[in-house]
Amino acid sequence: MMSESRGVELRMTEPRPLNNQYYCLEDLLKINPLDYQSLRYRVLQAYVEKVKVPESIYSKGSEEVRKFRYMLKAEKTFQIVSTSLSSIARAPRKESLPAFYGEIIDIASKGLYNTVIDEAVKAIKIISRLWREYRNKILDSSSVSEAKTYSREFVGRVLSIVKRNVKHLYITKDIAKIVKETPCIDTSSPLFIIAGMPQVGKSTLVSKISSAKPKISPYPFTTKNVILGHLDLGSTRIQIMDTPGILDRPLSEMNDIERRAIAALRTLQSVVLYLIDPSIDAYYSIDQQIDVLRTVLTIVGKEKILVVFNKIDKVDGKRLDYCRKLLNSYGYNVDLEISALQGIGIDKLIIEALKRYDLLYKTSYSYSQ
Repeated sequence: MMSESRGVELRMTEPRPLNNQYYCLEDLLKINPLDYQSLRYRVLQAYVEKVKVPESIYSKGSEEVRKFRYMLKAEKTFQIVSTSLSSIARAPRKESLPAFYGEIIDIASKGLYNTVIDEAVKAIKIISRLWREYRNKILDSSSVSEAKTYSREFVGRVLSIVKRNVKHLYITKDIAKIVKETPCIDTSSPLFIIAGMPQVGKSTLVSKISSAKPKISPYPFTTKNVILGHLDLGSTRIQIMDTPGILDRPLSEMNDIERRAIAALRTLQSVVLYLIDPSIDAYYSIDQQIDVLRTVLTIVGKEKILVVFNKIDKVDGKRLDYCRKLLNSYGYNVDLEISALQGIGIDKLIIEALKRYDLLYKTSYSYSQ
Protein backbone atom coordinates (compact mmCIF):
# COMPACT_ATOMS: atom_id res chain seq x y z
CA MET A 1 0.00 0.00 0.00
CA MET A 2 1.38 3.42 -0.98
CA SER A 3 0.64 6.67 0.78
CA GLU A 4 -1.39 9.00 -1.41
CA SER A 5 0.33 12.11 -0.04
CA ARG A 6 3.85 11.00 0.95
CA GLY A 7 4.59 7.91 -1.14
CA VAL A 8 5.51 5.96 2.03
CA GLU A 9 5.42 2.19 1.84
CA LEU A 10 3.57 0.38 4.64
CA ARG A 11 4.89 -3.16 5.07
CA MET A 12 3.12 -5.66 7.32
CA THR A 13 5.69 -7.44 9.44
CA GLU A 14 6.07 -10.00 12.21
CA PRO A 15 7.24 -9.04 15.73
CA ARG A 16 10.94 -8.56 16.41
CA PRO A 17 12.86 -11.06 18.56
CA LEU A 18 12.78 -10.49 22.31
CA ASN A 19 15.07 -7.74 23.60
CA ASN A 20 15.26 -5.73 26.80
CA GLN A 21 12.42 -3.46 25.66
CA TYR A 22 10.20 -6.19 24.27
CA TYR A 23 8.02 -7.73 26.96
CA CYS A 24 6.22 -11.04 26.57
CA LEU A 25 3.97 -12.25 29.36
CA GLU A 26 4.92 -15.84 28.49
CA ASP A 27 8.53 -15.02 29.36
CA LEU A 28 7.66 -13.22 32.59
CA LEU A 29 5.09 -15.66 33.93
CA LYS A 30 5.27 -19.44 33.66
CA ILE A 31 2.38 -21.13 35.46
CA ASN A 32 1.21 -24.58 34.50
CA PRO A 33 -2.58 -25.09 34.61
CA LEU A 34 -3.47 -27.18 37.62
CA ASP A 35 -6.54 -28.34 39.52
CA TYR A 36 -6.98 -30.47 42.62
CA GLN A 37 -8.60 -33.48 40.95
CA SER A 38 -5.90 -33.84 38.27
CA LEU A 39 -3.17 -33.42 40.88
CA ARG A 40 -4.80 -36.04 43.10
CA TYR A 41 -5.05 -38.46 40.18
CA ARG A 42 -1.34 -38.01 39.35
CA VAL A 43 -0.35 -38.61 42.98
CA LEU A 44 -2.44 -41.76 43.37
CA GLN A 45 -1.28 -43.16 40.02
CA ALA A 46 2.36 -42.53 40.93
CA TYR A 47 1.90 -44.14 44.34
CA VAL A 48 0.93 -47.52 42.92
CA GLU A 49 3.81 -47.56 40.45
CA LYS A 50 6.89 -49.61 41.21
CA VAL A 51 9.85 -47.82 42.75
CA LYS A 52 13.50 -48.80 42.52
CA VAL A 53 15.30 -49.26 45.81
CA PRO A 54 19.06 -48.51 45.75
CA GLU A 55 21.30 -51.59 45.82
CA SER A 56 22.94 -50.37 49.02
CA ILE A 57 19.69 -50.86 50.96
CA TYR A 58 19.46 -54.57 50.12
CA SER A 59 22.33 -55.39 52.45
CA LYS A 60 20.14 -54.27 55.38
CA GLY A 61 17.64 -57.04 54.87
CA SER A 62 14.28 -57.52 53.18
CA GLU A 63 12.29 -55.69 55.86
CA GLU A 64 14.40 -52.55 55.50
CA VAL A 65 14.05 -52.77 51.72
CA ARG A 66 10.27 -52.90 51.99
CA LYS A 67 10.18 -49.98 54.44
CA PHE A 68 12.45 -47.98 52.17
CA ARG A 69 10.13 -48.73 49.27
CA TYR A 70 7.23 -47.09 51.16
CA MET A 71 9.44 -44.09 51.88
CA LEU A 72 10.16 -43.75 48.16
CA LYS A 73 6.46 -43.91 47.33
CA ALA A 74 5.76 -41.11 49.80
CA GLU A 75 8.72 -39.16 48.40
CA LYS A 76 7.21 -39.32 44.92
CA THR A 77 4.06 -37.73 46.31
CA PHE A 78 6.10 -34.96 47.89
CA GLN A 79 8.00 -34.31 44.67
CA ILE A 80 4.91 -34.24 42.45
CA VAL A 81 2.98 -31.88 44.73
CA SER A 82 5.86 -29.57 45.62
CA THR A 83 7.01 -29.30 42.00
CA SER A 84 3.47 -28.60 40.78
CA LEU A 85 2.89 -25.91 43.39
CA SER A 86 6.34 -24.37 42.92
CA SER A 87 5.47 -22.99 39.47
CA ILE A 88 2.73 -21.01 41.20
CA ALA A 89 4.70 -20.07 44.31
CA ARG A 90 7.62 -18.72 42.25
CA ALA A 91 5.41 -16.61 39.97
CA PRO A 92 6.00 -12.84 40.13
CA ARG A 93 3.39 -10.96 42.11
CA LYS A 94 0.96 -8.72 40.25
CA GLU A 95 2.63 -5.50 41.39
CA SER A 96 6.01 -6.61 40.01
CA LEU A 97 4.65 -7.20 36.49
CA PRO A 98 4.39 -4.40 33.89
CA ALA A 99 1.12 -2.56 34.61
CA PHE A 100 -0.72 -3.82 31.51
CA TYR A 101 0.14 -7.45 32.18
CA GLY A 102 -0.71 -7.06 35.86
CA GLU A 103 -4.21 -5.85 35.00
CA ILE A 104 -4.72 -8.56 32.38
CA ILE A 105 -3.75 -11.27 34.90
CA ASP A 106 -5.94 -9.69 37.57
CA ILE A 107 -8.93 -9.80 35.23
CA ALA A 108 -8.32 -13.43 34.24
CA SER A 109 -7.92 -14.52 37.86
CA LYS A 110 -10.91 -12.55 39.18
CA GLY A 111 -8.52 -10.66 41.44
CA LEU A 112 -7.16 -13.86 43.01
CA TYR A 113 -3.72 -14.03 41.35
CA ASN A 114 -1.69 -12.93 44.39
CA THR A 115 -3.96 -15.00 46.61
CA VAL A 116 -3.22 -18.28 44.84
CA ILE A 117 0.52 -17.49 44.98
CA ASP A 118 0.28 -16.98 48.75
CA GLU A 119 -1.73 -20.19 49.10
CA ALA A 120 0.87 -22.18 47.15
CA VAL A 121 3.76 -20.75 49.21
CA LYS A 122 2.00 -21.64 52.45
CA ALA A 123 1.11 -25.16 51.29
CA ILE A 124 4.70 -25.90 50.21
CA LYS A 125 6.01 -24.85 53.60
CA ILE A 126 3.52 -27.08 55.44
CA ILE A 127 4.11 -30.04 53.12
CA SER A 128 7.92 -29.69 53.38
CA ARG A 129 7.77 -29.80 57.17
CA LEU A 130 5.39 -32.74 57.02
CA TRP A 131 7.69 -34.61 54.62
CA ARG A 132 10.68 -34.30 56.95
CA GLU A 133 8.54 -35.64 59.78
CA TYR A 134 7.07 -38.57 57.84
CA ARG A 135 10.30 -39.54 56.13
CA ASN A 136 11.80 -40.23 59.53
CA LYS A 137 8.65 -41.95 60.75
CA ILE A 138 8.61 -44.33 57.79
CA LEU A 139 12.31 -45.21 57.99
CA ASP A 140 12.17 -45.60 61.78
CA SER A 141 9.03 -47.75 61.70
CA SER A 142 9.10 -50.89 63.81
CA SER A 143 7.54 -52.94 61.04
CA VAL A 144 6.72 -52.94 57.33
CA SER A 145 3.05 -52.61 58.22
CA GLU A 146 3.73 -49.46 60.24
CA ALA A 147 5.83 -48.00 57.40
CA LYS A 148 3.01 -48.68 54.97
CA THR A 149 0.52 -46.96 57.29
CA TYR A 150 2.73 -43.88 57.67
CA SER A 151 3.37 -43.73 53.92
CA ARG A 152 -0.32 -43.79 53.03
CA GLU A 153 -1.10 -41.39 55.86
CA PHE A 154 1.41 -38.92 54.43
CA VAL A 155 -0.21 -39.07 50.99
CA GLY A 156 -3.64 -38.47 52.46
CA ARG A 157 -2.47 -35.55 54.56
CA VAL A 158 -0.64 -33.92 51.66
CA LEU A 159 -3.72 -34.07 49.45
CA SER A 160 -5.82 -32.73 52.31
CA ILE A 161 -3.40 -29.82 52.79
CA VAL A 162 -3.62 -28.92 49.11
CA LYS A 163 -7.41 -29.12 49.11
CA ARG A 164 -7.79 -27.01 52.26
CA ASN A 165 -5.04 -24.46 51.69
CA VAL A 166 -4.89 -23.92 47.92
CA LYS A 167 -8.57 -23.23 47.41
CA HIS A 168 -8.12 -21.22 44.24
CA LEU A 169 -5.96 -23.68 42.32
CA TYR A 170 -8.59 -23.80 39.57
CA ILE A 171 -7.79 -20.25 38.40
CA THR A 172 -4.38 -21.37 37.11
CA LYS A 173 -6.14 -22.66 33.99
CA ASP A 174 -7.51 -19.19 33.22
CA ILE A 175 -4.14 -17.61 34.02
CA ALA A 176 -2.25 -20.00 31.73
CA LYS A 177 -4.76 -19.35 28.94
CA ILE A 178 -4.50 -15.56 29.11
CA VAL A 179 -0.69 -15.75 29.34
CA LYS A 180 -0.65 -17.64 26.04
CA GLU A 181 -3.09 -15.23 24.36
CA THR A 182 -1.64 -11.89 25.49
CA PRO A 183 0.62 -10.17 22.93
CA CYS A 184 4.18 -9.02 23.47
CA ILE A 185 4.66 -5.25 23.80
CA ASP A 186 7.70 -3.39 22.45
CA THR A 187 8.08 -0.29 24.59
CA SER A 188 10.65 1.13 22.19
CA SER A 189 8.18 1.30 19.27
CA PRO A 190 5.07 3.48 18.75
CA LEU A 191 1.75 1.91 19.68
CA PHE A 192 -1.67 2.81 18.27
CA ILE A 193 -4.68 1.41 20.14
CA ILE A 194 -7.86 1.04 18.11
CA ALA A 195 -10.83 1.59 20.43
CA GLY A 196 -14.57 2.10 20.23
CA MET A 197 -17.88 0.35 20.66
CA PRO A 198 -18.53 -3.06 19.09
CA GLN A 199 -19.14 -3.17 15.33
CA VAL A 200 -17.51 0.16 14.45
CA GLY A 201 -14.86 -1.50 12.25
CA LYS A 202 -11.91 -1.82 14.64
CA SER A 203 -10.86 -5.29 13.50
CA THR A 204 -11.32 -4.36 9.85
CA LEU A 205 -8.94 -1.43 10.29
CA VAL A 206 -6.36 -3.52 12.15
CA SER A 207 -6.42 -6.26 9.50
CA LYS A 208 -6.14 -3.63 6.75
CA ILE A 209 -3.02 -1.92 8.05
CA SER A 210 -1.11 -4.56 10.03
CA SER A 211 0.03 -8.16 10.18
CA ALA A 212 -2.76 -9.06 12.61
CA LYS A 213 -5.79 -10.87 11.21
CA PRO A 214 -8.48 -10.63 13.88
CA LYS A 215 -11.76 -12.44 13.43
CA ILE A 216 -14.39 -10.20 11.81
CA SER A 217 -18.13 -10.87 12.05
CA PRO A 218 -21.42 -8.94 12.18
CA TYR A 219 -21.84 -9.74 15.89
CA PRO A 220 -20.65 -7.67 18.86
CA PHE A 221 -17.74 -8.87 21.03
CA THR A 222 -16.21 -10.99 18.26
CA THR A 223 -12.83 -9.70 19.52
CA LYS A 224 -12.45 -11.14 23.02
CA ASN A 225 -8.86 -10.19 23.78
CA VAL A 226 -6.34 -7.55 22.80
CA ILE A 227 -4.67 -8.44 19.48
CA LEU A 228 -1.44 -6.92 18.24
CA GLY A 229 -0.30 -6.44 14.67
CA HIS A 230 2.77 -4.71 13.25
CA LEU A 231 3.62 -2.62 10.25
CA ASP A 232 6.70 -0.81 8.98
CA LEU A 233 6.31 2.81 7.95
CA GLY A 234 9.62 3.59 6.28
CA SER A 235 12.20 2.89 8.99
CA THR A 236 9.66 2.95 11.81
CA ARG A 237 7.94 -0.12 13.22
CA ILE A 238 4.45 0.59 14.54
CA GLN A 239 2.37 -1.65 16.77
CA ILE A 240 -1.37 -1.67 16.03
CA MET A 241 -3.58 -3.01 18.82
CA ASP A 242 -7.13 -4.21 18.28
CA THR A 243 -9.22 -4.06 21.46
CA PRO A 244 -12.59 -5.55 22.39
CA GLY A 245 -15.59 -3.26 22.06
CA ILE A 246 -16.61 -1.13 25.04
CA LEU A 247 -20.21 -0.52 26.05
CA ASP A 248 -21.62 2.53 27.82
CA ARG A 249 -21.60 1.38 31.43
CA PRO A 250 -19.53 1.84 34.61
CA LEU A 251 -16.29 -0.12 34.95
CA SER A 252 -17.80 -2.14 37.80
CA GLU A 253 -20.46 -3.45 35.39
CA MET A 254 -18.12 -4.23 32.49
CA ASN A 255 -17.42 -7.82 31.53
CA ASP A 256 -13.91 -9.26 31.35
CA ILE A 257 -13.74 -8.64 27.60
CA GLU A 258 -14.38 -4.91 28.02
CA ARG A 259 -12.02 -4.66 30.99
CA ARG A 260 -9.14 -5.96 28.84
CA ALA A 261 -9.68 -3.02 26.50
CA ILE A 262 -9.74 -0.62 29.46
CA ALA A 263 -6.49 -2.15 30.79
CA ALA A 264 -4.74 -1.41 27.48
CA LEU A 265 -6.09 2.14 27.33
CA ARG A 266 -5.17 2.91 30.93
CA THR A 267 -1.66 1.45 31.13
CA LEU A 268 0.07 1.51 27.74
CA GLN A 269 1.99 4.43 26.22
CA SER A 270 0.01 4.96 23.04
CA VAL A 271 -2.14 7.05 20.78
CA VAL A 272 -5.78 5.98 20.85
CA LEU A 273 -7.73 5.94 17.60
CA TYR A 274 -11.35 6.09 18.74
CA LEU A 275 -13.53 4.82 15.89
CA ILE A 276 -17.10 6.03 15.43
CA ASP A 277 -19.59 4.62 12.94
CA PRO A 278 -21.66 7.66 11.86
CA SER A 279 -24.00 5.70 9.60
CA ILE A 280 -27.68 5.97 10.40
CA ASP A 281 -28.03 2.20 10.67
CA ALA A 282 -24.98 1.74 12.92
CA TYR A 283 -25.18 -1.08 15.49
CA TYR A 284 -25.02 1.58 18.22
CA SER A 285 -26.39 5.11 17.86
CA ILE A 286 -24.13 8.11 17.48
CA ASP A 287 -25.23 9.31 20.94
CA GLN A 288 -24.21 5.99 22.52
CA GLN A 289 -20.84 6.15 20.80
CA ILE A 290 -20.29 9.70 22.07
CA ASP A 291 -21.12 8.55 25.61
CA VAL A 292 -18.44 5.84 25.40
CA LEU A 293 -16.01 8.40 23.96
CA ARG A 294 -16.60 10.45 27.09
CA THR A 295 -15.73 7.40 29.22
CA VAL A 296 -12.54 6.75 27.26
CA LEU A 297 -11.53 10.40 27.62
CA THR A 298 -11.75 10.12 31.41
CA ILE A 299 -9.38 7.13 31.26
CA VAL A 300 -6.68 8.34 28.87
CA GLY A 301 -7.14 12.11 28.56
CA LYS A 302 -8.12 14.15 25.52
CA GLU A 303 -4.60 14.65 24.21
CA LYS A 304 -4.04 10.92 23.55
CA ILE A 305 -7.18 10.44 21.42
CA LEU A 306 -7.82 10.95 17.74
CA VAL A 307 -11.54 10.76 16.99
CA VAL A 308 -12.06 8.94 13.69
CA PHE A 309 -15.22 8.53 11.63
CA ASN A 310 -15.16 5.14 9.92
CA LYS A 311 -17.36 3.69 7.14
CA ILE A 312 -17.66 7.07 5.38
CA ASP A 313 -18.14 5.22 2.08
CA LYS A 314 -21.68 4.34 3.18
CA VAL A 315 -22.66 7.70 4.72
CA ASP A 316 -23.91 10.71 2.75
CA GLY A 317 -22.64 14.23 3.26
CA LYS A 318 -25.71 15.42 5.13
CA ARG A 319 -25.42 12.66 7.71
CA LEU A 320 -21.69 13.25 8.16
CA ASP A 321 -22.30 16.97 8.70
CA TYR A 322 -24.98 16.22 11.30
CA CYS A 323 -22.66 13.87 13.21
CA ARG A 324 -19.77 16.33 13.08
CA LYS A 325 -21.94 19.09 14.53
CA LEU A 326 -23.27 16.75 17.21
CA LEU A 327 -19.75 15.94 18.38
CA ASN A 328 -18.85 19.64 18.25
CA SER A 329 -21.80 20.41 20.50
CA TYR A 330 -20.24 18.16 23.14
CA GLY A 331 -16.85 19.81 22.73
CA TYR A 332 -15.26 17.10 20.54
CA ASN A 333 -13.73 17.39 17.08
CA VAL A 334 -13.59 14.75 14.37
CA ASP A 335 -9.89 14.45 13.60
CA LEU A 336 -10.07 12.09 10.63
CA GLU A 337 -12.60 10.40 8.35
CA ILE A 338 -11.85 7.01 6.80
CA SER A 339 -13.25 3.84 5.32
CA ALA A 340 -11.22 0.93 6.65
CA LEU A 341 -13.00 -1.47 4.30
CA GLN A 342 -12.26 0.58 1.19
CA GLY A 343 -8.87 1.88 2.33
CA ILE A 344 -9.96 5.52 2.14
CA GLY A 345 -7.88 7.89 4.30
CA ILE A 346 -5.86 5.08 5.88
CA ASP A 347 -2.41 6.43 5.04
CA LYS A 348 -3.24 9.88 6.36
CA LEU A 349 -4.60 8.31 9.54
CA ILE A 350 -1.30 6.54 10.21
CA ILE A 351 0.80 9.64 9.54
CA GLU A 352 -1.39 11.85 11.76
CA ALA A 353 -1.36 9.26 14.55
CA LEU A 354 2.42 9.09 14.37
CA LYS A 355 2.64 12.89 14.56
CA ARG A 356 0.43 12.83 17.66
CA TYR A 357 2.65 10.13 19.18
CA ASP A 358 5.73 12.30 18.59
CA LEU A 359 4.02 15.30 20.16
CA LEU A 360 2.97 13.34 23.26
CA TYR A 361 6.14 11.38 23.94
CA LYS A 362 8.83 13.71 22.55
CA THR A 363 9.90 11.30 19.81
CA SER A 364 10.64 12.01 16.16
CA TYR A 365 9.27 9.04 14.24
CA SER A 366 7.15 11.11 11.86
CA TYR A 367 10.13 13.24 10.81
CA SER A 368 11.94 10.21 9.40
CA GLN A 369 9.15 9.44 6.93
